[in-house]
Amino acid sequence: MKTVLMFPYANHLGGTQPLVAIGGALRDAGHRVVFAARGKCAAYVRECGFDVEDVIELDPERSVAYINKSSLGYHTRNSIAEFVAQESALIAKHKADVVVDLHRPTLKLSALLTDTPRAVLCNTVLTRYYAGEKFLPESHPLSAIVKHLPQAILGPVSAWAEEKLFQSWVRPYNAYLTGRTEVRFASMKDLFEGEATILMDAPEFAPSVDLPSHVHAVGPLVHEQKDKVPEWYSKLDPSKPSVFVYLGSYGEQFTRIVDYLGRMLADSRDLQVVAATGGLYGYSGPARPPNVIVSDYVPASLVLSNNCAAMITHGGRGSIYSALHHGVPLVGIPNQGEQEWNLDAVERHGLGRKLSAKRISFEAFRDALHAVIGEPRFRENANAFRQKLRNYDGVAAASRIIAGLA
Repeated sequence: MKTVLMFPYANHLGGTQPLVAIGGALRDAGHRVVFAARGKCAAYVRECGFDVEDVIELDPERSVAYINKSSLGYHTRNSIAEFVAQESALIAKHKADVVVDLHRPTLKLSALLTDTPRAVLCNTVLTRYYAGEKFLPESHPLSAIVKHLPQAILGPVSAWAEEKLFQSWVRPYNAYLTGRTEVRFASMKDLFEGEATILMDAPEFAPSVDLPSHVHAVGPLVHEQKDKVPEWYSKLDPSKPSVFVYLGSYGEQFTRIVDYLGRMLADSRDLQVVAATGGLYGYSGPARPPNVIVSDYVPASLVLSNNCAAMITHGGRGSIYSALHHGVPLVGIPNQGEQEWNLDAVERHGLGRKLSAKRISFEAFRDALHAVIGEPRFRENANAFRQKLRNYDGVAAASRIIAGLA
C-alpha cells in the first residue's frame, strides 16, 4: 500500500472532481489516499469518504480576478514561501509516496525540494503540447489591441505573447528557489509538468503533439455524486425536452442566463430547464416560470441522459465532456481564456455555439439556443463524439500511472 497525497483546487468543482475520481480508483486498489484542501468544495471531498487535511489556498476572489483576465500572475514570492512550507510539511507528515495536483504550481517546488514524485493533471490547452488553434482570448487586456489583425498574423502574435507571459509568471518561483537549489524554470508551463503529466482530454477534442514519455493523454476525467438525487427530479416530465444549465463554480453569468431562459419560456411549456449551482451560489433575478428549476447540486447525468436538448455551459472542460458523453450539444458563455479556447474547439467540431460574455444579449442567446436545438447537425456531431469518448477510461488510466510512480 502506498500513500497518495492529493491537492485539488477546492474552490471549484472542476478542480476537485477529477482528483476525487482518481482517488476513488486508487483507494479501491488498496492505496491510502489523503486530500489536502481548503475551499467551498472540500465538503464534496469529505462526502466522498476521504480524509481531508487543511492547507493554504489562494483567496478565491483574488484568483478569479487574475484568471478572468487570463493571467497566472497571482503568486508573490511571499505567498509561494507560505504554500511550499505547508505543502512540504504535509508531505512529511503523511510520508507521501507521491503527490497529485491539478494546476497547483507551488507543488512543483515542494515536490522538488522534498524529492517526492509528482503527477499533475492538466487541461491540454494550457500545455506546450496543445496542437489546436489558440488565439489571444477576449478576456485578455491586449485582445482589444490585436483582435483586428488578420488571422495569419494573429496566430503568431498570440503565440509570442503567450510565451512571454509564461516566462514572466515564473519569475517569483525562481526567486524563491534562489539559495535552495540550482534548478531554475524557463516558463510557468514547466510548473505544470511532473514525473507524470496527465492530459485530461480526448485528443479528438483537444489534439496534442510530440508527447514525451512522461506525458499521457488519458481521456476525460469526470466525477459526480450519483446518489445525490434531488426531490424535484421525479417531477421532471420525461416526454419534454430539457435544457441543462451549469455555469461553473462562480456562476458569473448564472442569474442573467436563467432570467433569459425564463423570458423565453414564460409563454411556452415545450421545454423544461434545470439550472444547477453546485450549491455554490444562488439565483437573484426576477421570478421564474414553473418549468425553470434552480437546484443546488444535481448529478449532471440525471438531466443529460433524460431527453436533454442542450446544455448551457461556461466552457469548463468537465462540463463539456459531461455533455458530450451523452451526445448533448452546447451553448457556451466563457469567462476566461481556457474556457474561450475550449469553446472555440466546440465550434470547430460543430458541437455547439460560443457567445461572448462581454457582448451577450437576450437576442443573441435566444438565437444561439434555438440554432443548437433546431439544427440537426449539432446533435449529430455531438452523438458522433459520444461514440469516440467511449474509447477512453481516463480514471483507470490515470490511477495506473499514479500508482506506478508511488
